[in-house]
Amino acid sequence: MFGRKIKKVKNWLQNRKNLQLFRLHLAEIMQKQADYQAVFISHELSATGAPLMLLSAAAAILADGGQVRVLSYLDGPLRQEFEALGIPVFFHPAFRDNAALLNEFADGCAYAVANTVVAYPAVNLLKDINVLWWIHEGQVIEKDYIARFRKKKIRPDLEETLRSAKKIVVVSDYARQVVGKYNALADVLSLAREDVAAVQGFEPKMPREKIRIGMLGAVCEIKGQDIVWEALRKLPRKYQAQIELHIAGRQDSDFAQALLAGSKDMPEIVWEAPKQGNELWQFYRDNDAVLVASRDESFSLVALEACMAYRPLIVSSHVGAKFLVVPGKNGFIFENEDAESLCLMIIKLVDCRDKLAEMGRFSRQQYENCGTLESFRQKFLDLLKK
Repeated sequence: MFGRKIKKVKNWLQNRKNLQLFRLHLAEIMQKQADYQAVFISHELSATGAPLMLLSAAAAILADGGQVRVLSYLDGPLRQEFEALGIPVFFHPAFRDNAALLNEFADGCAYAVANTVVAYPAVNLLKDINVLWWIHEGQVIEKDYIARFRKKKIRPDLEETLRSAKKIVVVSDYARQVVGKYNALADVLSLAREDVAAVQGFEPKMPREKIRIGMLGAVCEIKGQDIVWEALRKLPRKYQAQIELHIAGRQDSDFAQALLAGSKDMPEIVWEAPKQGNELWQFYRDNDAVLVASRDESFSLVALEACMAYRPLIVSSHVGAKFLVVPGKNGFIFENEDAESLCLMIIKLVDCRDKLAEMGRFSRQQYENCGTLESFRQKFLDLLKK
């Protein structure tokens, strides 16, 4: 008899909807002692930049005596990270445009965080709650999202939402240049990364025979590997012989395959698989400098991680994290999509080979000044409660 009851409960919990309701019930019990509650709305739970920062924001609220519940359109590996903190997570695409479900889920919460542009319907649909809209995107908002969402007749309208939102936070001054056209109230909250330098053994690094320059990210047009390819073609031979470019990232696009085929006669380019976990940190240890050549990147956690790991940088002028680079002190900034400009910056980096360790120390100082989780968490809480 007892065994049948246990089986019945297990069958009930195997239904995803019931399991999520059960989690919410447990969360309500836990949250009775909280000083305040917040609801996070996320487009997905992948282990990537925007969701990872949402996890850091959740940890800040927990440390502040609050509690968090998460609603995502899609499930992902980060759900386990939230749940390990005692945070209930729910995932269903139907929540995106359903005002009744959104407000029922957010009932009792003082604050809401709508994460990324994709979560913009929640900014309009959530009622009687202090909503912070955390925008992680840059030029893609104007170049793609506004027209695409309007074409699909998703309402409310994204452009109208940008203009009317009461509290917007972007990740860099570069991103604010876009969002500020629609809403002058946008604040900047720079992203942060956990300091693993001591654990991973990061320290200033001097190059050996060749300067190894690392580049991370999926091989695609937005990341600008083709600009780098063209810049290396323009390098004088004596400089080509002094560098080795290691490009690590997914290579499953036609764009990537064309670049791989076109670089077969370029021994200075080494193509590598994507890096995760310990392989990621090993990549920073192996390389002497880091390159971020994106055509449009509102921040760049790669740039921040490079600074944390004592590495000099070369970044595009369309990378939000360019504020981390003081030209000549810890790296160089090249003009977006300009291979000639990038070529000149690589030459400058090679000419500084005897100073790369010193430049790495300056990068580390930039991280300590701008990128620690401690400073991020306090500013996030200030903006949330503003």
